[in-house]
Amino acid sequence: MTSNQPADGQSPTLDPDQTSESQAPLPPQRPRLQKLQQIMAKLLNLRGWPWFAAIIMSWLAGITALQWLSGLPPSANCKQLVTTLSETERLECADRLVRKGNPKDIQAALAMAAKWDKGHPLYPRVAILSNEWSRAVLNLARRELDKGNLKEAIGLARQVPEASSMQKESQRLIQQWEENWEAGKESLENARTAIKKQDWAQATLQVRALVQLDDSYWQDQADKILGDMATEKTAFQDLYKAQDIADYGGADNLAKAIQLASKIDPQRLAKEEVQENIEKWSQILLDLSEDYQLNGQFDQAIASAQKIPPNTKAAQEANTVVQLSQAETVAKEGDFYGYLHAWALAEQVDSESALLEKNHERVEGWEEQIQNTGQLHLAKFFANIDTVYTYQMAIDHAALIDTEHPGRVDAQTLIAQWDQQIDTFQDRQILARARQFANQNTTTGYQAAIVEASKVEMGNPLRINAQTLVAEWNGAIEQVEDQPILDQARLLAKAGKLNEAIEIAEGIESDRSLYRQAQDDIYKWVAEIQAVEDKPILNAANALAQEGRLSEAIATASRISYGRALYNEAQDRIASWSTERDAIYAARRPAEQPQVATSEEPSYLPDSSEVAAPPPDPVPQEAPPRPSTDTFAPDPDGEVSRPTVIDPTSE
Repeated sequence: MTSNQPADGQSPTLDPDQTSESQAPLPPQRPRLQKLQQIMAKLLNLRGWPWFAAIIMSWLAGITALQWLSGLPPSANCKQLVTTLSETERLECADRLVRKGNPKDIQAALAMAAKWDKGHPLYPRVAILSNEWSRAVLNLARRELDKGNLKEAIGLARQVPEASSMQKESQRLIQQWEENWEAGKESLENARTAIKKQDWAQATLQVRALVQLDDSYWQDQADKILGDMATEKTAFQDLYKAQDIADYGGADNLAKAIQLASKIDPQRLAKEEVQENIEKWSQILLDLSEDYQLNGQFDQAIASAQKIPPNTKAAQEANTVVQLSQAETVAKEGDFYGYLHAWALAEQVDSESALLEKNHERVEGWEEQIQNTGQLHLAKFFANIDTVYTYQMAIDHAALIDTEHPGRVDAQTLIAQWDQQIDTFQDRQILARARQFANQNTTTGYQAAIVEASKVEMGNPLRINAQTLVAEWNGAIEQVEDQPILDQARLLAKAGKLNEAIEIAEGIESDRSLYRQAQDDIYKWVAEIQAVEDKPILNAANALAQEGRLSEAIATASRISYGRALYNEAQDRIASWSTERDAIYAARRPAEQPQVATSEEPSYLPDSSEVAAPPPDPVPQEAPPRPSTDTFAPDPDGEVSRPTVIDPTSE
């Protein structure tokens, strides 16, 4: 067999001259259709052809919807001029504006709809929209009524066209609103009157009448009245509480009552009664403060007057009480500035004040005090300049004070002092110069100060002061001269050279200012030397006592004589060892007694070697002899104050 397929696997081709009788000629096909068929054939051969089919169907549906929408008539452009719009477009634009809820737009739409009669082709559509717009305008009217705007609500309700099906509802609402408004106003006024009279039962009935009107506006008013009733009850309760406090009397209780009543809201119906009570209590406080002021109780007067509220009729007179009381307080200081301050406060008071008239004599007294104390104040000012001329001016001004003035005695005393200042002026200048020399703190300065102070002659008032200063500066000179000696001795003592330190310190004589300090240091250093000398004796006695040789220990410790540094310590040890030895003797005595008792008890006398040596007779305390300079060695560190004993057997 032979195949028509080519060897290379390509698609077969027909010879154009080859024909078959059994085949009819094919009709000619369009090129686009052929191309589409080829594409569909290829897609069908693919494995995911269902997904491509779904995508193509969605694409075709979108194109179809777009063609349908493009075939609808366009919506009206409401931004164009009204004259260019058709009646249908105008109606559509009016409906759009109505849906925004603007009252003016609704009124304009209803007015436009009223122009079309029943014979107009658009009348059915207009009638439907007119009813919807009427409902919208009635809703707006209800909102205005809820706000309490009756006239605006009725005006909107009357915009409903007569041909609208909402016309009857509009008339009914208008009539209901007008009737409820009159009844509500009356009930509201009656409720407020009842609250003011504190007739809470009647107020409750009026609130119930407001609720029965079945209107949201009057329901809100009823809720407000109920809230006002609760608030007003609280306000009246606070007022009654304040009245009870004020009835106790006294400035503090009245002030508490005023403070409590002042917290009541002025918008409350009880405000008139509250204000009347505050005015009454303020006047009582003013009367109390004036009584305090006239009786000299100025602090109480100020405290009472300051509790009066500033918005009362008594406030101005209360300020007068405060100023006059403060003036009295500062005038008690009794000096020039106090009287001047008091007079200035009194000048600020209204001249027509009745309280000022009652204090007229006191104000005049302050003016006199200003004149007299002013002279004394000026005299003191001149005296502070400290010259002979200004002292004389001070005396002249002080002499102008009236003889009957209480400050006359002080003035005379000051005049005597200033006379003395004039008499001692020259000597005070001398002593001032002497002090300047002494402030140099040098020997030369002290000597110059002594020479200057010696110029004050015998019999002058400042002679004693001058001599006292001379003695003080002489002592300062001695201290400047002797201080290096004492410092050198202390340095030697610190280095362990106590004997040398004592010898140098003894160079300060008994009539010098540092003699006492030098003697104190010498006594301390001698005590340290004695302690070093006697310490081996006391240690040896302690060693004997530890061996039980108490009598020998006592005899050894007794070698430390009276007045030595360790004498008291040695005596304490001797007493302790004597007590211990006596206890031992007492323990031995019963064992040595004979078996047969005799009429006389034998006495036991200890051996003379065991008897403690009697203490030496006291001698007057004198400085102990200084040890030889070869006994001690200096402290190599130079910081130990006690000397070190050299053992002579160590070499």
